[in-house]
Amino acid sequence: MKAIALDLDGTVLNNAGEFPDSLRDTLQAVHDKGIKIIIATGRSLPMIHKKVPHDVPVDGYVGASGMTVHHGDTLLSRTAFTEEQVDFVLSQVREHEIHYEMTTSEHGGPYTFKEDRAYAEKDLTQTPDATVLEYENIGTAKTLNSTEQWVDTLDINRSDIIKFYFFSNSKEKIDNWAALLQEKFTTDAGYQIYRTSDHNSEIMVYGTDKGTGLVTLLEEMNLSIDDVHAFGDSMNDIPMFKIAGKATAMANGKEDVKAIADDVTEFSCDEDGLEQYLKTHYL
Repeated sequence: MKAIALDLDGTVLNNAGEFPDSLRDTLQAVHDKGIKIIIATGRSLPMIHKKVPHDVPVDGYVGASGMTVHHGDTLLSRTAFTEEQVDFVLSQVREHEIHYEMTTSEHGGPYTFKEDRAYAEKDLTQTPDATVLEYENIGTAKTLNSTEQWVDTLDINRSDIIKFYFFSNSKEKIDNWAALLQEKFTTDAGYQIYRTSDHNSEIMVYGTDKGTGLVTLLEEMNLSIDDVHAFGDSMNDIPMFKIAGKATAMANGKEDVKAIADDVTEFSCDEDGLEQYLKTHYL
């Protein structure tokens, strides 16, 4: 393989959302062998830079599940919602009182309008179901205490919104919301729907995903998709798993992801599963 494409949450990052200290040396050693390193994640580029140490040798980024593609620091493509789509999403979350977070390509985020804080806080401060993940509890605490996330207006261009993320501490509530997404946020309306845990949902623009983003990046890098080894754990990794030369699911991955993978790591993301796999198979 000439490149590895790495998901972040649940793959590179552990369930507390942390980048393991020892992994940077392992990735450097892999890169020193001439293997390109690509980050392919649901996070935006500014959010990636907050999680991945600056000295990790990354050759390209597929951000927000394909909505942005960067070769190094050079933007290759960007896909965003129309203002009409944004207005429709906001009308629906307000009607159903679902906590949402908006991601932008330039400034990252997340952003949530202050006018929606009251109903969001009712959900975010209730006792979370046992199935809420550790990093989600950490994210909720950051949201409640943030002075930057809650905004009166977006000073940026509304046409720069590349992702909506939805969360609830109640699995029943988010399940009902996910069902509504399937009903109203159809492909004909231009939305792509993902769930990366039992307590969240995400939407991006239909037809853009980690697979399409990876293809765009590889064309710039003069690499074949057959020479890419993809690693991931959840639903938004499936498009790149289907086209990559090899696909490896994390031990903590969803069953439908494992089902289409070529193999599965021996250890989970909390047990340095990616690093152990890379040491065994690449070093």
